[in-house]
Amino acid sequence: MKSDAADAYRARPDSVTLRSNLMPVSMLYASDVPTAAVTGAQATRAPTELAQPAPPNPFNISLYKPNYLIPYSYMTSPDRAVYAGHSPDGEQISHSEVQFQISLKVPVLADIAKTRVSLYGAYTQTSFWQAYNRSAFFRESDYEPEVFLEYSWQRPLPGGWQWQLADLGFVHQSNGQGGTLERSWNRVYLSGTLVRQRWTVYLQAWHAIRGAGLLQHNPDISRYLGYGKWRVTYHRGRQSFSLMSRNNLTSGFSRGAWKLSWSFPLVQKLNGYVQVFSGYGQSLLEYNHRTTAVGVGVAIKNW
Repeated sequence: MKSDAADAYRARPDSVTLRSNLMPVSMLYASDVPTAAVTGAQATRAPTELAQPAPPNPFNISLYKPNYLIPYSYMTSPDRAVYAGHSPDGEQISHSEVQFQISLKVPVLADIAKTRVSLYGAYTQTSFWQAYNRSAFFRESDYEPEVFLEYSWQRPLPGGWQWQLADLGFVHQSNGQGGTLERSWNRVYLSGTLVRQRWTVYLQAWHAIRGAGLLQHNPDISRYLGYGKWRVTYHRGRQSFSLMSRNNLTSGFSRGAWKLSWSFPLVQKLNGYVQVFSGYGQSLLEYNHRTTAVGVGVAIKNW
C-alpha cells in the first residue's frame, strides 16, 4: 500500500446512478472526505435499492482519493537521520509543516463490452512541505500513478450490506529522489467496497512485485507497509469519520499504522478536515520510521 502515504482513501468515479432520494454514489467509496450529504431519509434506504450502473463519462476527470490542504501539521518524531546531509544548508527537519494531496482519476474505457467493467487511470501526489523552516523546502513528495479495472458488482450480502465495487489494479509509487534517498515499489492489488446505510467499508490486498527498484532501495518495505489495509467510514449528515488500519494484525501491532480523519462542512465545495496519523510509513522515504502527526486543514469535495 502506499504510504498514506495511504492511505488508501478513495472516492471512486460516479459510475453508479442512484435514485434521487438515495445517498450519492461518491459517498459510498472509502474516502476520507464525503462528497455529498446523507439525510436521515437517505440513511434508512437499503443499498440494495441501487439502480443499474451508468457508464462513466469517458472524458470526465474527477477526484479520486482525498484532495486536501493541511496548512499546519505537527509531527512528534521527524526522521531527521534520513535527511542528514541532504537538506538545504544542513537544516534539521522541523516538527511543523504543511501537507497536501492531489488525486485525480479519468475513465479510459467505460463499460467494456457491456460487462459493467471499466478501465481507469489515476494519479495521486502527496507532499510534505517544511514551510516553517528557514529554507521552506519540500522534504518529500510521493508520486503514485495507477491503472485499474473496476467492476460495479452490486451484490447483496447478509445483514443489509451490499458489495458495491471490486477493483483489480497496478500501482507504482516512488518519491523520485534518486540516490540513497530513492524509495519506490510496484504492486498489483485487489480491493472491494461494501456499503450499508451510513457505513462504508473498503478492503484492499496487494502483492509487491520484486524488481530492481524494490530490492535496491527498500527490500524490507513489506515488513512495515504490509500486504493490505482496511478502512471504515461512517457518514452522519454532512460529516464523515474514517479509520484506516494497515499492517497491524500482520505485524502483531508492532509495525502498523492507523489514520483517523474527520471531515465536516464549511462552504460550498470545501470541507474542514482533521487528520491524525500514527505508525510507520507516513511518507515513502520514512516507511521504516514511526511517527505521530496531527493536522488541520481543508478538503475539496467532489465537483
